[in-house]
Amino acid sequence: MPALEPVSEDEARSIILEWGRLHDLQVGLSAFLPVIATDGFYMRFGDKQWVGYADFEAHQIAKRRFFDEIHDYTSIHVAVQEPFTMARTVMLWTYRHRPENSPTSQLLKARIEHTWEFRRCPTSGRAFMQGHVVDRFEYIDGFRPVSAEQAAQGEDPHLDPRWTTR
Repeated sequence: MPALEPVSEDEARSIILEWGRLHDLQVGLSAFLPVIATDGFYMRFGDKQWVGYADFEAHQIAKRRFFDEIHDYTSIHVAVQEPFTMARTVMLWTYRHRPENSPTSQLLKARIEHTWEFRRCPTSGRAFMQGHVVDRFEYIDGFRPVSAEQAAQGEDPHLDPRWTTR
């Protein structure tokens, strides 16, 4: 069997942009299947980790409290290598959130840095994302949750108390 080519820069960029687009649409697991790993898919945010399809679907359900999401990648750097291609991104995540029992929603904005892992299926040749890690999460001044307590008590599944919210 011939050796598989590593996932190209164009393929990795395409998957990253599709990931953001699908999140903007708040679609479920089935829409992500063409771009994520069949086995061993993972996401990590600080101490939190989601592994596999059931965990990913639970993450998507938790994110439904956010709406009008925009995932805007301001920087994408791809390193094509063996045995997998890596990418680092910087993204501005803009969204609205309505805190429980609040009559109004909040406009929130965060700068998020990710590290991504891409592989190629040995049987089909399909490029896919094996997983990604949030390396840094910072709310933008003037666009963070009303209180740090609100963010730390489960209002935001991405926030790790070790990260700044300046």
